[in-house]
Amino acid sequence: MKRLFIVSLVSVIATSVFALKRNQAYRDARKFGALAKIQIHIVDDLGSEVPSAEVRVFMGMNFRPNGYYLNGVTDTNGIYIVEGKTCGDEIIIDVTKQGYYASTKKLSFAEMGDEHDVQDGRWQPFGGEERIPLRRTIHPENLIVFEKIIDVPQTNAWLGFDMEKMDFINPFGVGVFSDFELKADWDGLPAWKSKHCGAEIRFSGTKTGGYYVDNVIESRFPYAYTARIDSSFKEKSIRIVERNGDSHSTKVPFAKDVSLVTRTRSIVDEQGKLKMTNYGCIKRFEIGPSRRGVALLRLSYIFNPTPNDTNLEPK
Repeated sequence: MKRLFIVSLVSVIATSVFALKRNQAYRDARKFGALAKIQIHIVDDLGSEVPSAEVRVFMGMNFRPNGYYLNGVTDTNGIYIVEGKTCGDEIIIDVTKQGYYASTKKLSFAEMGDEHDVQDGRWQPFGGEERIPLRRTIHPENLIVFEKIIDVPQTNAWLGFDMEKMDFINPFGVGVFSDFELKADWDGLPAWKSKHCGAEIRFSGTKTGGYYVDNVIESRFPYAYTARIDSSFKEKSIRIVERNGDSHSTKVPFAKDVSLVTRTRSIVDEQGKLKMTNYGCIKRFEIGPSRRGVALLRLSYIFNPTPNDTNLEPK
């Protein structure tokens, strides 16, 4: 009975979507465009309205070169209302203001499974709100920012990685202190044949580890401003699986909507109280076999080299 209900529900949804696509008003909107009205509401990272923010909106048509831009400024309530014709496949909202990180949000009224209705030549909801965060620049510092694709010098073995030196530790690189250890598990086969490739990062020192933070995905700087010293930093490892018995699909990726704030190089006193440490933020972690017979590591992080400084906002 449960299976029958699920099958029926899927059938109803599929029928509804099919009916919407067959709807003449929707088809005309996708071909010739329909009027869209969006109330763009800009708020800062504290939730307060941002007035006088510059808004630039790309209104997509059937062919991208036929698209056009609308420009405006938010009012005292942080609102800018954009109104114009679009085929609904691509609407891009860019927001800027001095003293803030730029934000971008992409919309689509024609995404498969979430197609919007069209009534009287207007995309629905007509005048709906889009709330977009515009994050302040607070205290940017000269921090270490690492964003590279590098060869893993040895697979199926734990290798130390120095976040300050941005390299594996001796004898595989110029690093001298192991902020974390990395192990790449790989069957050694080239990319088109490999069926197993994964990697793990682990933090083995006393009072080291991390905690996850949700990224503000619309912002040019989506990561944590600072590390929370009251956090438990309980995450001791990150495990990703690029392929596991299947040469074509990723199984366990590092989530794109979160980052891991880290605490490494920790020194404690005789009572076990944290005396000195360094903070960082791992933004991206990927692994994969290459055509050259090595595993490729894609790693992106921020590291503050000043002990006990919690700031993670780079210049």
